[in-house]
Amino acid sequence: MDIILLYLFGSLVIGMLMFFIKNRVINYLLFIPFFALQVLLNVHEIFHINEIEGYYFGGDGEGYFKADGIGIIFLSVITILVIPTVIHSYWYTKHRKETIGSISIYNLSLLLLISMMSCALITRHVAMMWAFIEATTLAASMLIYHERNHAALEATWKYIFVCSIGIAMSFVGILFLGIAAQDAKSLDLTFDALSQNARLMDPMWLKLTFLLIVTGYSVKMGLTPLFTVDIDAKDTAPSPVGALLSGGLLNVGFVAIFRFYEVFSKTEILSWMNTVLMMVGMSSLFFATVYILRVKNIKRLLAYSSLEHAGIALIALASGGIGYFAVIFHLILHALAKSSLFFQVGQMIRVYRHKNIDLIRGYYKVNPWGGLVLILGFMAVLGIPPSGIFLTEFYTFKALFMAKHYFVGLWALILLSIIFYGLSRDLLKVLFGEVPPSITHRAVVVYPYETISQWILLSIVFFLGLYPPAFLVEFIQMAVQDLPK
Repeated sequence: MDIILLYLFGSLVIGMLMFFIKNRVINYLLFIPFFALQVLLNVHEIFHINEIEGYYFGGDGEGYFKADGIGIIFLSVITILVIPTVIHSYWYTKHRKETIGSISIYNLSLLLLISMMSCALITRHVAMMWAFIEATTLAASMLIYHERNHAALEATWKYIFVCSIGIAMSFVGILFLGIAAQDAKSLDLTFDALSQNARLMDPMWLKLTFLLIVTGYSVKMGLTPLFTVDIDAKDTAPSPVGALLSGGLLNVGFVAIFRFYEVFSKTEILSWMNTVLMMVGMSSLFFATVYILRVKNIKRLLAYSSLEHAGIALIALASGGIGYFAVIFHLILHALAKSSLFFQVGQMIRVYRHKNIDLIRGYYKVNPWGGLVLILGFMAVLGIPPSGIFLTEFYTFKALFMAKHYFVGLWALILLSIIFYGLSRDLLKVLFGEVPPSITHRAVVVYPYETISQWILLSIVFFLGLYPPAFLVEFIQMAVQDLPK
């Protein structure tokens, strides 16, 4: 049996078992065979890189899947995040004393979100990628609504409504691309075929397509203009889900935009696309700066930090040159660092029963191990050496100045400095100061072993900043090799 078919069929069967088996222990043990499938898929794609698969979907000998460099990189990131996400989800439901019915729906939704993101990364067909990304909306919505309160309900219907608009815009973009491909005497909408025929397509249709794709998929990457529902989703969803949205779905949205950028970069609209990406990236950085200075909600603070890093990623991509390497490396490190922070903030909320930064004080005294995780996590996302994000941001500015985008580079530097101030200020408030009296009388214990996953993820971030392994550099270079030099 084909590995991709086995993965999809196996995930569906395990998901159904999770839904129907009303036993807490068995429900979580079912993640073991799912993780085995995830690892099997990941390893298989690494050893079959750039091989076309999934002929049973395409018909007429056409396969709909092919794992390339960028697909394997971010598929591996998702695989790394599966175990800590499941473990923290278990602790989350355990401490909330969730019913088995609620746990079943949560686990099913979590499994579907992971599997749909994974498949979106390795498909080679425009429509198939669109379908998998649309499926992530449904899975994520069930997770956002998990706590069943007013805020969760509002965030869920907004997420479904705005995501539907975004996905619809992307679909219209695909229709325009179909018109352009037909004019070029080609009906093949795989990325390989589009790349070969892009120069024959009308630039007007390509510009409309790219504009709609960027706007539509911005809701998944958490960029302007459709970033607001992403912020609400990460705020109201359980913290392990927020980690997966920032560490997984953000990258899926980027890959969707990247694939179209890669195809169209061989045409005369390259400079125009770079301008669009630069504008979207800078506006995302601006909004992140404004809200980080004002927000009082710790989870929303992390969400706006993800908006910042998504903006940096597009700026790096639009800069070209060393920026191509920087954007992939940056998103890998951001996924690991931001996930660790969401996991830790979930523990913090369990202690303080609050997300308001002004009401959280003395966390380092309450939970020293967790406090250290916060310090290292914020060092990582702020790009303080030896964080690898320092290296990627340095490369981004190098690419900007080499491309003579001096004004953009200056403003980006100013905005990042303000963000540095805002995040550092809030971190000091949370970590130090007098512990609220209500906390000293509350028997809430966070055990040191609950921070192990975060220590591992952050260790990877700092290690990669000091000693990026040769195989990772090779995969990143493979991912960007077809972009203009």
